[in-house]
Amino acid sequence: MKPRSLLAVFGVALAVTGFTLVAVPGLASSITLDEAALVFVGLVGILQGVRVAIGRSRTAYEQVETPDPEASQDLPTPGDEFDEMLQTAGADRREIETRETVRNRLERAAVETIVRTEGCPESEAMRRLESGEWTDDPYARAFFTGSVEGASLFDRFDFQRDNQTQYHRWAVHAASEITRRSEANDT
Repeated sequence: MKPRSLLAVFGVALAVTGFTLVAVPGLASSITLDEAALVFVGLVGILQGVRVAIGRSRTAYEQVETPDPEASQDLPTPGDEFDEMLQTAGADRREIETRETVRNRLERAAVETIVRTEGCPESEAMRRLESGEWTDDPYARAFFTGSVEGASLFDRFDFQRDNQTQYHRWAVHAASEITRRSEANDT
């Protein structure tokens, strides 16, 4: 039903009520002004409710898609940044600044690990790192000393190197040894 039709029905009902009260004066005297105002406000409220209900029934229904609240987020894995830096440093000899950054980070980690695992002061840990006394792995030691000592000629020729540079292999050995020592101390 259109709003104009409702208004017309309301007007007709109001007019019929008015004529009825004029025609039968006894009926008008039984209704007080307060009751009449209350009935009028009630009828207006009912008509307004009917109008809104009709308007809503004609409105197209739209539903919004909400995202899944339990969807997992892609977060970076700890160490990915260092792995990329190591890959870059190991792939190109001209990446001097990146190589220095990798070396400094591994050196800091090695010194902290030696201090924590061996209980020695930082200066002693640095001396052990520079002399190569901190590990038995000749390639991890070579990363900080610059030369491979204690490895046989057969060990020096790496069949599994996958086109990696010497710098990259030594850095990976150093990082692995630091991790191994740290984890062995934590258990």
